[in-house]
Amino acid sequence: MTVIGVDVPRVDGPAKVSGLAQYTADIELPGMLHAKVLRSTYPHARLVRVDASKAARLPGVVVLTRDDVQGTNPYYGQVVRDQPIVAIDKVRFVGDVVAAVAAEARDLAEEALDLVEVEYEPLPAVLDPIEAMQPGAPLIHTLRPEMLASIRARSIERGVPILHLEPNTNVCCSYRVEQGEVEAGFAEADEIFEDTYTVPTVQHGAMEPHACTASWEASGKLVVYSSTQDPSEIRWQLAELFNLPETRVRIIVPYLGGGYGGKLYPKLEPLVSALARKARRPVQWVLTREEVFLTIVRHAVVVRLKTGVKRDGSLVARQVEAVYDTGAYADVGPETMKKGAFSSCGPYRLPHQRIDGRCVYTNKPSAGAFRGFGVPQVAWAYESQMDDIARRLGLDPLDLRLKNLVRENDTFATGERLTNVAIAECLQQAAEAIGLRSADLRLQSADWSQSALCNLKSQINSTQDSA
Repeated sequence: MTVIGVDVPRVDGPAKVSGLAQYTADIELPGMLHAKVLRSTYPHARLVRVDASKAARLPGVVVLTRDDVQGTNPYYGQVVRDQPIVAIDKVRFVGDVVAAVAAEARDLAEEALDLVEVEYEPLPAVLDPIEAMQPGAPLIHTLRPEMLASIRARSIERGVPILHLEPNTNVCCSYRVEQGEVEAGFAEADEIFEDTYTVPTVQHGAMEPHACTASWEASGKLVVYSSTQDPSEIRWQLAELFNLPETRVRIIVPYLGGGYGGKLYPKLEPLVSALARKARRPVQWVLTREEVFLTIVRHAVVVRLKTGVKRDGSLVARQVEAVYDTGAYADVGPETMKKGAFSSCGPYRLPHQRIDGRCVYTNKPSAGAFRGFGVPQVAWAYESQMDDIARRLGLDPLDLRLKNLVRENDTFATGERLTNVAIAECLQQAAEAIGLRSADLRLQSADWSQSALCNLKSQINSTQDSA
């Protein structure tokens, strides 16, 4: 009991509150250049011409375009190698990186960007994941052999389902899990409810923007300072990109100013490393807040729920279609989608269920990990439907949940046997703690939620006073 219940000062506390803590953007290396990037103004277009000759003639300026990544492994990605260091054949969203420059001053780098000439051939864009799945939708990615190879290897390594990059579709990955006979379950139901819920894109909003500094030692070793949550993943992907053994790549993570999943997996590191290699000098790239929104977001999701219920409130069947908008590049979308999909029936006993998850490309910024890893979106959907079902059947929403929660030794949709299940007790205690009794939760009462919030606020204030 030397730690539990004892006020233990944070090891990093003094450095952070005094301003002495060093973050990635604070790194300064001798001879370091600053990077800026030229971004696409089209959501979808072929790159006809990229001419950086005028920018390259500026003293002290180094320019990176698609011509500089030929002959390497220019594509990276957590599951699918689909994202190029800079755009090669076409751009896939407004903000896609077409070229990068490095200069001794940020102002000079921005001036050089204005001299890069780009000719586009606009293509039809698709911004809605449901529309992107339809036959004839604009195709965002063309299947490449190396993409298939990376998919199979990653599927085996990470336990991700084999991804279905079907020809002429924008479905990056699909996943299905079934239990029982869902059609038979619907036949047993007294009532069937069909609802669609949508969850929009959000951004992580970490106080520290993404930042990266890269340098190549004379021995050929790559050293990267990065505001990443995932140095090991960055290391092996950079090693693959630049044909290096992992022992020749070193990742250093200074203090991290927030991440929440938005700083997992490669983001800036491939481009900064490539630019530093060409410049033969260290290069640093710190995103503006606007650029952070173009780099990674949380998946927008469309969830369709069809649920069969007995009149006493017993759930008997549920069919789910969860469509995850992964944007222009997959990032970790396939894994995020899978975790969300198999959780989409919720913590409820459903003898018959069928779940279909799809991770879909659109011409928007890439979506990736965020706290909950794909589950909060579907949890909001199925819990919203539970409230809707209770209202339509005239049932108490708390009692409806308690009646249908999983119990000890139940089998989950994926086949695992559940043990140490205490969710009903947790829900009951939570309801009691904030003053919610069954009578308080009758949806016929218009002010039940306001009463609950007042009780919750009172509980929080009481706890704070005690602390």
